[in-house]
Amino acid sequence: MAAPTAPASLEERLDLLAGQLDEIRAELRDQREDRDRWRELADDFAPVAVEAMDLTIRHLDADRFDFAEVGSLARAVLRNAAVLESWIEPLRAMAALADELGPLAPPAVASLNARLQQLDERGYFSFAREATAIVDKVVTSFSEEDVRLLGENIVLILQTVKQMTQPEVMGLLGRTAVTIQEGESQDVAKAPSAISLIKQMHDPLARQGLARVLATLRAVGAAPSTMTVQTSSEAAVTTA
Repeated sequence: MAAPTAPASLEERLDLLAGQLDEIRAELRDQREDRDRWRELADDFAPVAVEAMDLTIRHLDADRFDFAEVGSLARAVLRNAAVLESWIEPLRAMAALADELGPLAPPAVASLNARLQQLDERGYFSFAREATAIVDKVVTSFSEEDVRLLGENIVLILQTVKQMTQPEVMGLLGRTAVTIQEGESQDVAKAPSAISLIKQMHDPLARQGLARVLATLRAVGAAPSTMTVQTSSEAAVTTA
């Protein structure tokens, strides 16, 4: 690389020197303007700082801080610096997790609100309120002794309910209810005569129903200790 050539004449040297002086003058002017701005800021901030210091002193005097306790707290913090540092790492992890889950929270909340709105429109919440009232009535209607007895017989109750909910039993109950409703809807002037009842005994369904009623009465009249399960032959006789 070629070395720069020196100015050939005195005028060029003077021009170069004048340019350098102009740069120095501009730099000094900028420094003076910065100094003036800092001085104005200090002049404006000085009253605020004084007022803040006075306010701080008044609060400290009013609250009567015990600087010995403050020093003791500082020493405790220094002694347990390792423990505090171990706490900071989980907090950082939680903060990072919160930052990652932050964008997912609004859609999740919106979806939850929409689901809750659908459940409310379908009546789930109203049903839950009414069910709560029913449970409250049940709880207030039974004593502690009743609950204990219920617990002792819960297996037998569930077995009975299981037997009652069999399709055959439910069908029988449904047919019985329909027959009773039809009988109540008809305006019967008088009770049927004995001859009419005897004529109805020719109907196989009537005889089968009577056999079932007699079997039921026999089961109700039997003592609990002597009750046995109905055999297949008895069932055959009942359904005959």
